[in-house]
Amino acid sequence: MKPRVVMIVGTTGVGKSQLAVTLAEKFNGEIINGDALQMYDGLPIATNKLPSAERKSIPHHLLGCIRLDEETWTVGQYVHNATAIIGDLVARGKLPIVVGGTHYYTQSLLFEGSLVKSETKEPLSFEAQEKKWPILAASTEDMLQQLNVIDPETASRWHPNDRRKIRNSLEVYLTSGRKPSDIYREQQRSISQPISPQGPVTGHNSGEIDSAGHPPSSLRFDPLILWIHADPDKLSVRLDQRVEQMVDTGLIQEVQSMQECLQTLERSGTPVDQSRGIQTAIGFKELLPYVVASAGRAPNVERPEQIKKQGIELTKIATRQYARRQQKWIRNKLLQALKEHDALGKLVVLDGTELLQWTRSVELIAVDAVDAFLRGDSLPNSALPPTVDNDILVRNARGHNKARYCELCDLTLMTQQQWDAHPQSKKHRKATKTPIDWQALYPKAPVKGELATADVRDIKG
Repeated sequence: MKPRVVMIVGTTGVGKSQLAVTLAEKFNGEIINGDALQMYDGLPIATNKLPSAERKSIPHHLLGCIRLDEETWTVGQYVHNATAIIGDLVARGKLPIVVGGTHYYTQSLLFEGSLVKSETKEPLSFEAQEKKWPILAASTEDMLQQLNVIDPETASRWHPNDRRKIRNSLEVYLTSGRKPSDIYREQQRSISQPISPQGPVTGHNSGEIDSAGHPPSSLRFDPLILWIHADPDKLSVRLDQRVEQMVDTGLIQEVQSMQECLQTLERSGTPVDQSRGIQTAIGFKELLPYVVASAGRAPNVERPEQIKKQGIELTKIATRQYARRQQKWIRNKLLQALKEHDALGKLVVLDGTELLQWTRSVELIAVDAVDAFLRGDSLPNSALPPTVDNDILVRNARGHNKARYCELCDLTLMTQQQWDAHPQSKKHRKATKTPIDWQALYPKAPVKGELATADVRDIKG
């Protein structure tokens, strides 16, 4: 029997952490962090770590567990450690509750076989991978070129600028010795295997290589998935307000402190990669220019307050964009994967739009769902949110994407729908228009007192 696990998903700012604590208190649970940046020590305000006082003495695993001077974790390392923790919790009679907004991590944990196994006992860190296979540290263009040599079928699926997907596809090949496209076809052949309607789903899905370049497989656990959804427009207002609160509670001072720590590491000879790890937290790079300007280290800066205002606005924009990406992942990736496993019945949607109705619309329904889940009863009925097109699961069952390049517009398009619509776009229509020679149509008449060029030649002759 597969271990039972509760997984709470949703965008940033919908109250996932608070619900996790409530459920852990009621059902003898412990919480496993599923947010990639909250695993790092530092920036508790920027990464929205739940304050210790609000954790109510509930153990939180994989939270603030990576020091700044440690190597960056990969998703494989997260899955390895989280799986071990879940096994320990189940052995101690605890309910594992996974909560976090890095849905690539939580989905990789949920689906067994979504990451190709390495020949080493434990997954390698980013730095160890790049030391062993230098191509993984190369430019995105060079990696895509190498992937195109190894597996042109997979290379054609990714946008030329999508470094993560291209790198992960190369990692699949280097780790397993097999082309990702071969693994994809092998997974496709297992579609015909019947899926048992009894209990947890154990069959394979369609084998579509996921958005990270990895081929998903079967469910690792018997899950109950609680999706806290909120109306996007109302959520955006809430997120803007939260950024203001973060600034009021010390976000800028936190960025300053983190920058000083990173500078100390660099001076001690420890390299700091600004493109990964805790440094990618929203708010850090947006407010860093103000921190530098206010310290007098930026030349020709006359209005640091204007830089501060701009940094806060950029933080709000980045937060809203992140929430949209999270929503898109759940809609296009998680729901589709659950459908392929005949496991949409394991999903309960909670409406977290109105905070004043939180107890009735989120907490009580979640408690009833977990109680039914643990007793083996039917889960509460819940409909997909209005923002999820009812036909989306059908549309997403299509074949995989393929990159198409328009030379006229210097633009790469990833879906057939985008490619079909592109000729009617303003940019393409402008590029295909024949330039009008206005000078030929309307030649400029000579100014009074001036002679035309031909007249000058006649005089000289």
